[in-house]
Amino acid sequence: MKGNLKSSHNKFKKNSKKTLYQGLEPDKKVKPNQKPTYLEELSNHLHLPPDILAGAPIITATGRNEICLENYKGIIEYNGNLVKVQTKACRICIEGKQLNIQYFYEDEMCITGYIQAIYYQ
Repeated sequence: MKGNLKSSHNKFKKNSKKTLYQGLEPDKKVKPNQKPTYLEELSNHLHLPPDILAGAPIITATGRNEICLENYKGIIEYNGNLVKVQTKACRICIEGKQLNIQYFYEDEMCITGYIQAIYYQ
């Protein structure tokens, strides 16, 4: 009876390597030394963060009671529970209670109240 049983473990192990890890190998088409973009070069030269030059929204939260938002385009909706703001990249929704826009300038605003959530749409 001993001679009739053969282990198929090695055969299974050899076949499974071909299919199991097939999509996990690193892509050889990606070049690690890609040329930096114009904004990246400019930000490195001026020693500025790239998000400032790109006009990305910058949100500074002070606790749960104050948010300063920079680089916005306009206010979409405003009431005591919700403030929706349009930026270059997306919409930002701030939810809370007793929300109040303390001040707003051309590119900066400050929202106070009890802030519960910040959503990016």
